[in-house]
Amino acid sequence: MEKQKLTFAESVKIFGKALKVSVKARGAGSLIVSVLGFAMAFLPMLTSVAVRQFSDEIQTLYGSGEAAIASVIGVFVILSALYIVQLLWNSLSSYFESRNAIKIRQFMKERIMRCTCDVKYKYIENYDDFKQRINFVGTDAGERVANSVGTTISWVQSIITFISIITVLWSVSFWIVVIIVAACIPAILIAAKFSEDEYHNRGFWIVEYLMACAYFFEATMSDALNDVRFFGAYPWLHRKFKKQNGEYIKIKNAVTKKHILFNSLADIFRSCVYVFVLLIAARQIFDNPAVGIGAFMLVFTMAGQLQEVTAKIFIAAAQFVSDAAYMKDFFYLDELDYERREKNAKPREKFAVEFKDVSFTYPNTEREILHGLNVHIKEGEKVAIVGENGSGKSTFVALLCALYEPDSGKIMMGEENIFDGLSKTRKTLSAVFQDFARYEASIRENIVISDNRRTVTDDELKSLTLKTGAWDFIDEQPAKFDEVVGSFSTTGNNLSGGQWQKVALTRCAYRGDAKIMVLDEPTAALDPIAEAELYRSFAELTGDRTTILISHRLGITQLVDRVLVFDDGRIVEDGSHADLLSRGGLYAKMYNAQAQWYE
Repeated sequence: MEKQKLTFAESVKIFGKALKVSVKARGAGSLIVSVLGFAMAFLPMLTSVAVRQFSDEIQTLYGSGEAAIASVIGVFVILSALYIVQLLWNSLSSYFESRNAIKIRQFMKERIMRCTCDVKYKYIENYDDFKQRINFVGTDAGERVANSVGTTISWVQSIITFISIITVLWSVSFWIVVIIVAACIPAILIAAKFSEDEYHNRGFWIVEYLMACAYFFEATMSDALNDVRFFGAYPWLHRKFKKQNGEYIKIKNAVTKKHILFNSLADIFRSCVYVFVLLIAARQIFDNPAVGIGAFMLVFTMAGQLQEVTAKIFIAAAQFVSDAAYMKDFFYLDELDYERREKNAKPREKFAVEFKDVSFTYPNTEREILHGLNVHIKEGEKVAIVGENGSGKSTFVALLCALYEPDSGKIMMGEENIFDGLSKTRKTLSAVFQDFARYEASIRENIVISDNRRTVTDDELKSLTLKTGAWDFIDEQPAKFDEVVGSFSTTGNNLSGGQWQKVALTRCAYRGDAKIMVLDEPTAALDPIAEAELYRSFAELTGDRTTILISHRLGITQLVDRVLVFDDGRIVEDGSHADLLSRGGLYAKMYNAQAQWYE
């Protein structure tokens, strides 16, 4: 990712957008507490003044009467009250900081979920470095946006504290103020430089970090842990993880080490200046002992606070432009191409499918997968698509389901382009994809998620699962359809690959208004008996809906009206099962290689 240079006007505009997001992420309660902080910004000054007054009163106490004692007690009560208020405020602020951190993480996760589920599918293939960017949004960029209100209010509060402290210290010595403020400049410059270096190097950090996470996942939570164990892949995964994570740590530590070194030198310089300032204040004790001790206590309590608040103000100001660059990366989400959907869309009235000179290349690749494809599929037609791996079958399905847009040509449904009214296209279709979802939920939820507005009885659901073969194992579940299954099931009840495939097939068939069923390898995880049972119920399951079936197993091609044979992104044969067998071409060769399975 390239370095970003923003003008001041652009930074202000981005920061304004960030404030709106931040208010939404943090909530009204947090905003009220932050505003109350304006009043609390005067507490350091008031406490220091009370300390000085208390010191002066103590000096006059010796030899004085009850009135002086009462005055001392009064000041002590005020000072104690200020300390108590400060402690209570610190506790309240800490609580809301923790609360905000949780809310902000939730808000960012929801924002990322919404983005990845709504952007055009090309980004999922890491178009425009989407994976790195979305990870960055979920961490640094997102947090800076969500915290922008708190940062802004804190900055204003710091200015209030700064002015109030300066006003008091100025009355003691003009030079104390000048020296303390000047001593903060090195730390301010170092912090600004570190922030800039951190932002510019983040692209390297993220790539290395994501790769390390991928190897960690494979060794800990992947569905392929049996493969890892069987082949003894841990040493290899460990080497890969260690190498990638080591590179990540090395790059990040190089910047951090430099920052710590220079920042430590700046802190030492500020500490020396602090001691020098106390010496200036101590001189007043000799000049005027009556008020000198009080003045010294005032400087003692406020000099460190002034150093801290001065650095905080100017570091925040120096980081403003840097934060704007982070925030721009967050608002990158708003610049993406999103799918346009209609909430109450209905299926298309006409649903004949036609590909007209369609060519397609996957994002971030150069090899064209489909080359000028032309095909027409009539309403209600049953079509099988076959071909060797990499011939373009699944790509054809992905384009038909409007997950990708073609490089050239048109995909029509009825008399309309499928991307004109995307929601209508999706409502017209139902699909089982090769990589289908396995939701951590009940079996019922796994099925009805394809059509949540539809309501059916358990008997109707049972009738459907009998057709797909899923009822055999559902009937054995303690809670039947309401049994929670998945990797995180509290009872450890996960389904086998074949059972999950039957659930996915049922989910596809459950979509009641769909007029086209797309089945991508629907029998890949089924055993021969379950596959044969599916063949027998195929006509009843699909009904009068158009059915487009992809399968490496060619036994089912005898049940369809038409077979399309793909080879290198083109349709090289088109006809019925019997017709293609008689031609003796690619289809006949593929079928004869599997014929013994179906005898």
